[in-house]
Amino acid sequence: MATLRSFLKFWMLSAFAAYGWMRLKLTRSPTLIILTYHRVLPEYAGERTREQPGMVISPANLQRHITLVRSLGATPVHLDEWLRKKNAGEALPALSVAFTFDDGWRDNYLYGYPVLRQEQIPATIFLVTGMVDTRDTFWPEKVIRLLRTPGISLSDQSLAWLQPYLGDAGNKSTPLSLLEADEIINRLKDLDDATIIGHLQHAASSLTADTNEADQAPAILQHTELEEMSGENLVKYGAHTRNHFRLNRLNSKEALEEQIAGCQSDLETMNVASVPIFCYPNGDITDGGEQLVADHYQAACTTKTGWNRASRNDFDLHRFNLHDGNSSTARTLLATIGRSLA
Repeated sequence: MATLRSFLKFWMLSAFAAYGWMRLKLTRSPTLIILTYHRVLPEYAGERTREQPGMVISPANLQRHITLVRSLGATPVHLDEWLRKKNAGEALPALSVAFTFDDGWRDNYLYGYPVLRQEQIPATIFLVTGMVDTRDTFWPEKVIRLLRTPGISLSDQSLAWLQPYLGDAGNKSTPLSLLEADEIINRLKDLDDATIIGHLQHAASSLTADTNEADQAPAILQHTELEEMSGENLVKYGAHTRNHFRLNRLNSKEALEEQIAGCQSDLETMNVASVPIFCYPNGDITDGGEQLVADHYQAACTTKTGWNRASRNDFDLHRFNLHDGNSSTARTLLATIGRSLA
């Protein structure tokens, strides 16, 4: 039975890959594919043991993606330039590809940028501006570090808030497996970001030195690195809110303005190559947030999957989220694309 399932999975993957390749190769109407990445980490990097699997691509796989894009005859483009030409009625290639990176991880500079620079691939990094030049990181990484650190007592009173979200792992000792930690993070998304961050700060006394981000090397991009990457007009920067708060969890216009308009103000003062494009954290959109984004930006990226014809609304751009698990080979990458286009 297991052999049969493997056989069926192989042929289904191959069928989606063939379909994806055919749709991309045969497209004639100007079409934009937006590829989305988060972290770029070598396969040996220790950070992989403390990160959600769906967040990581290796430099080697990023290189393979670039090779595949070129083999398809696609044109790598700056996202803002494709939108500008489209709206100006200028000629566009039949197939364009924009490389984008969410959050502003420092490993984008350490491991991603060398690949982009070598291949001369334009890219957009969507920054969480309140994190730049800090040693802070995002709450999912803090939770993983907590759950993956040996010796942490999950029954500690300061971690009582976490108990309802532990599931079957509630009776286990740390370190939990990466899969268990990932499942807990998904459950925690029932809470708003500020509440989770507040709980983690309150529980700081329960954390060992290994869980204290202040003792770690910066995980988020520093301003000097932003300047270096934008110096050759290869990397540009878009907005991803000030604190990566999910907009559907914010209950006031003031809070939405802080995250949306505040991020734009931060980008303008950074003196780097910024673009007026917004990227929704977690893809969460609200009517009030959507209007504010339209008031302050010229386009917005969602987490909806698919390609973008020239008729696509600039504030409803679709993307393909890629990581080692769904695109480690040309076949799996094409299957990921083909599956959404089927």
